[in-house]
Amino acid sequence: MIACAAGEVEYLRFDRLGQEAAVSHAVFTRRGGVSAAPFASLNASISTGDEPAAVHENRHRMAAVLGLPLISTRPVHDDTVVVVRPEGTGHAWVDRLRATDADAMITDASGFGLFWAFADCVPILLYDPRHHAIALAHGGWRGTARAIAAKTVRAMSATFATKPADLLAGIAPAIGDCCYRASDAMLERFHANDEAWASACFTERPADAPGNDGPGTYLDLRAANRRQLLAAGLRPECIEMAEICTGCRRDLFYSHRMERGRTGRFGVAIGQAS
Repeated sequence: MIACAAGEVEYLRFDRLGQEAAVSHAVFTRRGGVSAAPFASLNASISTGDEPAAVHENRHRMAAVLGLPLISTRPVHDDTVVVVRPEGTGHAWVDRLRATDADAMITDASGFGLFWAFADCVPILLYDPRHHAIALAHGGWRGTARAIAAKTVRAMSATFATKPADLLAGIAPAIGDCCYRASDAMLERFHANDEAWASACFTERPADAPGNDGPGTYLDLRAANRRQLLAAGLRPECIEMAEICTGCRRDLFYSHRMERGRTGRFGVAIGQAS
């Protein structure tokens, strides 16, 4: 990934996606905003307890970097994929979208950026250069256990005639298996879905392993989502995965798990200019 800055705002871009002139994207760090501790400083989420005015300013700064207004649905850790297309004028359709429950957004429309705020879950960005279609998926452990990455690819194929082999993908920073011990409920949920179980990445770690949260089974969410994309037909060379754990790099990103819920969310966006 490429480190970038616009004024005080720091963000990352994927190498291959960054070469596509038609699409704009950014994975924002926690640096360059106005939020006070414990949300310091570029918190993108209004639901954390942060001051709404600070979050509004932070999002304004992120939208300025993308060069597009930001829109989103309400992620609920499920596997619903929604097609995002403007309906009418004004903010009515945006308000309806915000009230929609979904953990993946796909569109071939331009003039806005698909946007979510993250703090350990896996942000998955997709771009179809042939059909000028984009997607942003929210891969928490529950969504990953329902194969959200693979379902997003299939939705793009069904809606835009996307060929998986044409897709470019970016898997942004998320919590790594160094910090993410799996519960019995996680194991059971993955095991209940054949597709997710086939791509799951669990490892057993002893108590003395570096970075461990005790002995047990650890989950690599980033690798699991990469496997789902490969199984869905993406080419390995077209998938770029950030080797950054949000739990380890709390100087750069927020981590809900490692900061025990008292923290912010970093923004991720992808869009196409009109």
